[in-house]
Amino acid sequence: MPARLNITLRQMRAFIEAYRLRNLTHAAEALHVTQSAMSALIRQFEEELGVQLFERTPRVLRPTKAADDAYRQVMTVLENIAALGEDMRDRAEQVERVLAFSCAPGLSSDVIPAVLAEFKRRHTDVKTVMYDAADASLIQRVLSEDVEFSVGFFEHEPEAVAREPLVADHLCAVCHKDFALARKPKVHWADLDGQPIINLTRGVQVQQVVTETFARAGQAFRPAYEIAFLHTALALAAQGLGVVIIPGYLMRCNPHAASLVAKKLHDPVIERSLLVHTRQGHTLSATASTFLEMVREHLQSRG
Repeated sequence: MPARLNITLRQMRAFIEAYRLRNLTHAAEALHVTQSAMSALIRQFEEELGVQLFERTPRVLRPTKAADDAYRQVMTVLENIAALGEDMRDRAEQVERVLAFSCAPGLSSDVIPAVLAEFKRRHTDVKTVMYDAADASLIQRVLSEDVEFSVGFFEHEPEAVAREPLVADHLCAVCHKDFALARKPKVHWADLDGQPIINLTRGVQVQQVVTETFARAGQAFRPAYEIAFLHTALALAAQGLGVVIIPGYLMRCNPHAASLVAKKLHDPVIERSLLVHTRQGHTLSATASTFLEMVREHLQSRG
């Protein structure tokens, strides 16, 4: 098995300058190092290769035949490294020029379009790609690298997915501002007994939590309405037809928000934060981080 070389870029660059200038002092000046440091780099390079590259005289360095061969090969290596650096910089710039993400429908209908419009005004050179869905395809697009991140509220993801709260929130009872429930200083789950509940059938996880919470409290859960879309549910609530149980941030940017009140539910308080999902180990691009910060500010300003 061939011996493994332990050659550094500094050694190769020192060799190239020494070969090109034929003078140790001038080569050291070109690399902004001391003459002794330059001499050490050349010596280490020769020791690694196991061959003499220069015949040293008081005034000049005279390259050997081995140095002629080494020069051509080292130049090729350095050119390839420079090309690698340029390719990676181009790739990094391309990543920063694309914003690709997926999000839950409850966000894509109100929150995300408003933020995305402002983002596009500020960053006209960034290409945007957005997917919305109400199922596991949101996470699958993250895993397949179709998107950089997903915004939603899934709690059970594959181990390959990392999640981080974007906006901390809780389950709330959302109702018309004239409801007696809206005037209560503190709303408990028990206060929902007998209220007309507008149940979101597509919010499977929320629906499951709501059903389990009612059951633990010994309350019957008989929704007055079974609604698939958040917009429809909130439109009904805005007409005083019932109460929607959702995380508070889903109500804040809805067109009906002015007529509605979101009351945090107690006993128990159930956290329902808005989450950012990424691949494990992935560091968000500056573009993605900027966009998500705008989403956070947008939601918090309407809290």
